[in-house]
Amino acid sequence: MSDYRKQAREYLERAKTEMAGGDDYRLRYAALDLRFAIEALSYDRAVAYKDELPPSEYETWQPRKLMDVLLQINPDVDVDCTLAFGEEDEPGKPAEIMKPLGEETVFNLKLIKSHYNALGSYLHVPSLKQAQNAPPSLKKLRERCGQVAFCVEKALASSVWNITLGNFTKIDCLKCGAVIRKRIVSNENEFSARCFKCNVTYKIKDEGNGKIRWDLDVVDMACANSDCTHTINILREQFKPNVEWTCPKCKGRNRICLGIVFKDNNSKNTGMMLSNAIG
Repeated sequence: MSDYRKQAREYLERAKTEMAGGDDYRLRYAALDLRFAIEALSYDRAVAYKDELPPSEYETWQPRKLMDVLLQINPDVDVDCTLAFGEEDEPGKPAEIMKPLGEETVFNLKLIKSHYNALGSYLHVPSLKQAQNAPPSLKKLRERCGQVAFCVEKALASSVWNITLGNFTKIDCLKCGAVIRKRIVSNENEFSARCFKCNVTYKIKDEGNGKIRWDLDVVDMACANSDCTHTINILREQFKPNVEWTCPKCKGRNRICLGIVFKDNNSKNTGMMLSNAIG
């Protein structure tokens, strides 16, 4: 993985150089470098969660979208925090004396929403509509660049960063054997997990007292034979058109298919549906 934090520092220094030059035209280059710095900080945060981040999200480059994904993994991912430690006087109870290790300031989602696109608006030729109004103010751009540079510098000055401490549960995938590791969110008793290798999904339930239950995420499917209606379970990722199975009771072939159902104008239900059919 790239050293995104180092890149963020380099982009910040270049932006500060452009801002100090006194040439307002060069502010656009400062804005571009500051956007790069925001992206680098977002990628740096994502790398810390690479084992929890679906590989499909590795292609996500917009900082806002990436932070949205990380917030689904850990709701505290963009919260400033302090890391400290202490020796328990009594097992199970927090230590009365804590020694700080450092503080982290995050370039969070609120800052991304406030500044990233605003900087980008100065990096394009004004549209026809924008050209009818006053051109973008370079004075406002200088102010914006100063605000962003301050926030980026503050984030980079953190004495600790990318703290990913948490409670986790894990199992070996029942289909492919790969290790699946899932963060436990304190205010959620039920959540889901996906195997990044074979795409099987699981339903997880926190039953309390340190007991976590994993169940395969399945869909109940009844045989389409009206004389049978025997029900089987299929994995949710297999619930898609053209998947077939043999009913263990009547030995008939079933197939999941897309269907269109027509109803007259007096009917409340008109449209497309998923149906299962006997083959």
